[in-house]
Amino acid sequence: MPSLPRQPNLANNADFTDKLKQLLKKDIVDLEQLKLLLNSEKETLKTRNSSKIETIAQHKSQKVKQLELRAKLKAKLIASSGLEIKPGEVETTLNSLSDDELLSLWHQSRKMLQECKDSNLVNGNILNHSLQRTNKLMMIIRGQNKSQNLYGQEGKESCYSGSHRIGKA
Repeated sequence: MPSLPRQPNLANNADFTDKLKQLLKKDIVDLEQLKLLLNSEKETLKTRNSSKIETIAQHKSQKVKQLELRAKLKAKLIASSGLEIKPGEVETTLNSLSDDELLSLWHQSRKMLQECKDSNLVNGNILNHSLQRTNKLMMIIRGQNKSQNLYGQEGKESCYSGSHRIGKA
């Protein structure tokens, strides 16, 4: 006798959606706090207050660890849901549950996560430019600014003096 496809229990779906909503709500709170930290970091980078930057970095690290831990919990929850959700198809399956609040939380958390990633990238670029300026000043102070810096494959400036490589195989 052929086995019938396993139908998820509706009671399990309600439990699954409630737990996922709780995790997403916590994510949103942490992402809001992370966004504030990133904005504060950007402003602090302008003043170059290294002790404040370090404090902000520690707080950012704690928030990211909390988000990563919760991401693992969500992955376990999704895996054990009985909904047979395939990687990359989470949103499609969540749509099929017809839970507007769950979808709203899912979209909000995804949007906020992308905003935090974008802000973090901007701050990283600010730090990189600041480091480049500092290195140039140190080279000038030491009297080592004898060669031009060129842009490498990754778009970052590098000093290529003394380098004899013509190509890369």
